[in-house]
Amino acid sequence: MTSRRRRMNAAGLRKHASKVLKFSIVLPLFMTIMFPLVYGFSMHSPSPHGLKVAVIGSDQKTEQMATKLNATSGGAYEVSAVGSADEAKDKIESLEIRAAWDPQTNTEYVATMGASTAAQFAEAYFEKAAPQILVQSGQYQDAEDVPKPTVDDLVPPPPNDGMGTSLMFMGLPVLIASFMTAVGLRSNLAQLSAKVAITIMGIMALFIATVPMFIAYAVHGAFSEHGLPVFCLLAFMSFTVMLFHTGGLRLIGLYMALPTMFLLVLLGIPSSGAGMAIELVPPVFQGLHKILPTPALMEALRRILYFPNAPLSSYIITLMVWFFLALILLASSFLKRPKASDDDALSSEKDEAEPVPAGTGRHIRRTYSSPGFRHYFGSRRLVSEEQMKNRFGLVHAFKLPVIMMIALPLMYIGLVHAPSPNHMKLDVVVADQTSEKLAQTMKELPSSEYEVRTVDDADQARQDVTENKARAAFVPASAAGDISERKDPASSILYVATGNGMQAESSVEKLFGTLTQGKPMENVDVAPTDGHDKFGMSMMYLGMGGIVGSNLAGMMIGLVGRGWHWGRRVAWVIGVAAANTFLQYVISVHVVQFLHPGAPWTVWGILFLTSLTIQFFTLGGALFLRNSVMLISLPLFVMCGVPSSGLLLPLDMAPHIYTVLNHVVPSSAALGAIRLQVYLPEASIRGDIVLELVWLLIGILLYTAGHLYVEHLKRKNADEELADARQYEDEDPGDFEGRVLTGTENPETRQMRALRAESRKAAQGKSQP
Repeated sequence: MTSRRRRMNAAGLRKHASKVLKFSIVLPLFMTIMFPLVYGFSMHSPSPHGLKVAVIGSDQKTEQMATKLNATSGGAYEVSAVGSADEAKDKIESLEIRAAWDPQTNTEYVATMGASTAAQFAEAYFEKAAPQILVQSGQYQDAEDVPKPTVDDLVPPPPNDGMGTSLMFMGLPVLIASFMTAVGLRSNLAQLSAKVAITIMGIMALFIATVPMFIAYAVHGAFSEHGLPVFCLLAFMSFTVMLFHTGGLRLIGLYMALPTMFLLVLLGIPSSGAGMAIELVPPVFQGLHKILPTPALMEALRRILYFPNAPLSSYIITLMVWFFLALILLASSFLKRPKASDDDALSSEKDEAEPVPAGTGRHIRRTYSSPGFRHYFGSRRLVSEEQMKNRFGLVHAFKLPVIMMIALPLMYIGLVHAPSPNHMKLDVVVADQTSEKLAQTMKELPSSEYEVRTVDDADQARQDVTENKARAAFVPASAAGDISERKDPASSILYVATGNGMQAESSVEKLFGTLTQGKPMENVDVAPTDGHDKFGMSMMYLGMGGIVGSNLAGMMIGLVGRGWHWGRRVAWVIGVAAANTFLQYVISVHVVQFLHPGAPWTVWGILFLTSLTIQFFTLGGALFLRNSVMLISLPLFVMCGVPSSGLLLPLDMAPHIYTVLNHVVPSSAALGAIRLQVYLPEASIRGDIVLELVWLLIGILLYTAGHLYVEHLKRKNADEELADARQYEDEDPGDFEGRVLTGTENPETRQMRALRAESRKAAQGKSQP
C-alpha cells in the first residue's frame, strides 16, 4: 500500500508564498544597494596602484633615474628601465607594462586599447616628470621650455571601436543571458533529466555566443578579425555560467541569484579592467582579477582581439577552473536527494520508493532512468498535452535571455563603437575680425555635426555652458580681459564643463586647437568633476541600481501580490521606492562619497520619482502579462534608458536615435537630470520632470487597468476555481517559488485562488441573513 501524498492546504501554500515574498524583497534591495556600493567603491575615485611604466635607456644613468622615480612614486607607479624603444614596444604590446618614455626623443609610448584610463594616467605621469628630468640632464635650461612628450599610441582604438569598450558589451550579454537561461530552465522545466537539461544548455550556449558576436561583427562592425576563437570563448563561458547557476539553484533555490550576480556582474565587471584599468581600482579588485571568471573572459577577449603577443594561458586556466567548479556544484546538487518534506521538492525528485516486499532481505532502490528529448517534448507526429506544455515552457525559458542578448549589445555597442559629434552646440564670441573669421569657418562645418552660434560677450558664453545650452564656448583673447581664470593675457579662453561629459570636452578641445592653429588657448572648466567622481560616471552606478531594482520589485509585487488588495500593492510600491532610493542616496553621499555632502536632495527626489514610475508600470504590466512584462520593461528602462541618458557617452557624441530616446524614456531623462543637478544646477530639468510625471501617470493608469482586469478574472472564474479546488487537493505543492516567479498557471496558483474564492463565498454566506 503506497503512502498518501501530502494534501495541499491554505497554510502550506501561504508558507510557500511567504518565501517568495521575502525573496521579492531581498533581490531588488540587493541590486539597488550593491550597484552604487560596489561600483562606486571600485571606480568612483580611480588612482594608480602599481601602474607599470618604464624609462627607455641602456646606461647606468637611466637605471638610477628609474630607481629614483620608483622610490618617489609611493607605490602608485612601478617604474623600471628598458634598454631600447623596440624592447619597450614589445613589453607594451605584450601588456607587461602600460607605457614607456624615451628621454632622448621626449616620446611616450602607450597602448590605448590595453586600457584607455591607464594610458591617460601614464601620460599625465610622464608629462609631469619629464620637465624636471630633462632639465637635470641638461637638455633644457628651464622646465617651462620643455614641450609635452609626443605620444605614440602603439595600439590605438580602431575606427569602429572608438571607446575601446565594445568587447565588454559583447561579453556582458553572454553572462546575463546565460544566467537568465539557467533560471528559466529551472523555473519552467525543472523536471528535465540531467542529460536533456545539459544538452539544451550546450545548444543554447552556442546560440548565446552567436547573437552578440553577429551584432558586434556584422551589424556594428566593431570587430573584424579572430571570430572563431572569440566565438569559442563566449560559448564556453556561457555553458560554464549555466552549469554553475543550475547547480546552485538545485542546492539553495532562488537565492542562488544573489551569489551568481554578485560574482559575475557586481564584482566581475569592476575587477575585469574592461571599464576601468585594473591598476586604478582598489587592490582588493586586483586580487579578484586573477580568480573571477568575468575578468578572465574580458581579458582573454582583449588579448585575442588586440594583443596577440600577450600571454593568454593564465586566463584560459582560470576559466577552466570555474568550469570544473560548475561541474562539481552541479554533481553535488544531483547527489542531494530531496525529501518529501522539502519545501522546494519537485514531484519528479521526491523519493517515491515502493515498500520493500516481505522476505527480500535487502533494500530495493528505485531504478534510475534518464529519459531523452522525446519523453519530455514528444515527436513531430505524436505530442501529448504534457509534452506540449513542456514545449511552451521551453519557449518561456528562452524569451527573456533572447531579448537581453539582442538588446544589450545592439544598444550599448551601437552607442560606444564609433563616437562622433552629432549636432554639438558651440558658442563663439565675436569680438574682432579673427574671431568673426573663426565663427564663419565653424559654420561651414557639417550641420549634422556642429551647431555654431555667435554671442556678444564672455559672460553670455559662460552662461550658455553653465545652463547646458552649449557644449563649449570660445572667447578670443581680445574679449577675455575680464575673465579671472585667465593666466596668460595673450591667450584665448575655451569654456567647458567636464562634469557634463568628459568625452565631448576632449573632442571640443581638439577641434578648437586645430582651428586656432596652435595659438595660446586656456581651458576654463565651469563644472569640473568631483575628486571622488573623476570620470563623471558615478551617477550611472547610482541610477542603474535603482532602475534594475525597481524593475524587479514591480514584477515581483505583481506576481506575488496578485491576490492582494489594491491598496496593499500601492503601499508596497511606495515603501520599496522610498527605502531603496533613500539607501542609495545615503550610500552615495556618506559611504562611498561619490556625491558631495552638499548634493541637493532633489537627487533623491528624482530617484524616488523614477522608482515609482518604473514600479507602477512594471506592476501593471505584470498583472496583465505576468513575468512576460520583463520583455518590455527591461529593454525599455535598462537597454534603452541607460545608454540614452548621456552618462556613458554624451548624446552629442552618439547617434541621433539616442537623443530621441532621451526625450521619450523616463529612466534616461532621470539619469541626465541627476547629473545636471549635481554639476550644472543652473540648467533646467523641467522637461525631464514633466516626462517623469507623464510616465508616472501612464504607470498608475496601467496599474489601475491591471487591477480591474484581475478583479474581473476573479469574478469570472470564481465558480470554476471552486470546482477545481478538490481536483488539486492530492497534488504536491511543487517548486512553488519558481512557478510563481514564472507567472505560469499551475496547480499551486489555481489552488491558492480556489481557496481564497471558497473563503470569500463562505464569508458572504455568513453575512446573509
